[in-house]
Amino acid sequence: MVTRRQRKRREKKRFWQTTAVVVIAAILSALCCAVFAQGLTTADREEGQLPIFLVPWGKILSAGIPGFSAAGDVSPVKVKPVVTVHSLFRTALLFATGVDIRDMRSLLRTEIPFMSLFKPGQPAVTAISLPNFPKFEFKGLTPAGKPLVGIYHTHTAESFLPTSGVTHRPGGQRGDIVDVGDALLQRLAKHGIAAVQSRNIHDYPSFMKAYGPSEATARKMLADNPSIQMIFDIHRDADKRENSLVTVNGVEMARITLVVGMGQQDLVQPHWQQNHAFAKLIDARLNQHYPGLSRGIQLVEWRYNQHLHPRALLVEVGCQENSREEAIRSIELLGDVVAEILAES
Repeated sequence: MVTRRQRKRREKKRFWQTTAVVVIAAILSALCCAVFAQGLTTADREEGQLPIFLVPWGKILSAGIPGFSAAGDVSPVKVKPVVTVHSLFRTALLFATGVDIRDMRSLLRTEIPFMSLFKPGQPAVTAISLPNFPKFEFKGLTPAGKPLVGIYHTHTAESFLPTSGVTHRPGGQRGDIVDVGDALLQRLAKHGIAAVQSRNIHDYPSFMKAYGPSEATARKMLADNPSIQMIFDIHRDADKRENSLVTVNGVEMARITLVVGMGQQDLVQPHWQQNHAFAKLIDARLNQHYPGLSRGIQLVEWRYNQHLHPRALLVEVGCQENSREEAIRSIELLGDVVAEILAES
């Protein structure tokens, strides 16, 4: 039996909980009005953040409950967060009520206690769920058949020791890495996705100055093909075989590393956060479908021509001790992931 004192305690607790919710709601309304009146701050514009009232809740809800929460922390790479009025309010609300405005399930768990017994599955990582993800632009893609993917090779001479007996083809010759890029081209074609590959030699006569010629190639490719939605510079890494080998479905393959250039003071890289979000999506899908195939994302203080496009990545496929066949097998799986992302978008 519940005593009168216990009942009063419960009513008092309920009163303060209700009061807290009302106060938080009032603060939220005031903040929304302030942001609406003043517009986004400079930091918000740079980071691609939106006021809470402009967040596309309908799209998020339509993705289903597993996709409610933002899943931008898929890769082990850590980026210093930008402090904004929205992030401060989110933290305050989470502290006061236990409700995360980016995870509506937290509201349900607060109001319906037994729901905390159910552990949510791994959230699906999509372009919608990733902050800073650059929106795909499919305008003007008619007639059909225009390329959506660009492929080129800054270090065109890179090769695989077990296949060619050398790490680099001499005298301006094309190495095995060009065959790996061609395998990506062919795999995308099987999915009905047009792509274009440059076989231009960029690392001869100077290997160290290869990014100058390859930037010219990438610029021309993008200018000639404005339909391109993503562009990849395909390389191989320099490492030990045991670090670059994985078995997927009983088959040995070369592991894949995604490299994102953040730029430097004298090398402006305005797209690095968008490139990073794009890399996160690919990394998450590789981990989802082929655990162990991805070695993760590397953030480097350079550009690697990624300032030319918001979905530009440097992709390292295996190392010099992998074989060309192992690299081709893994790049084909990357092609499947790219096709999946394009189909969803």
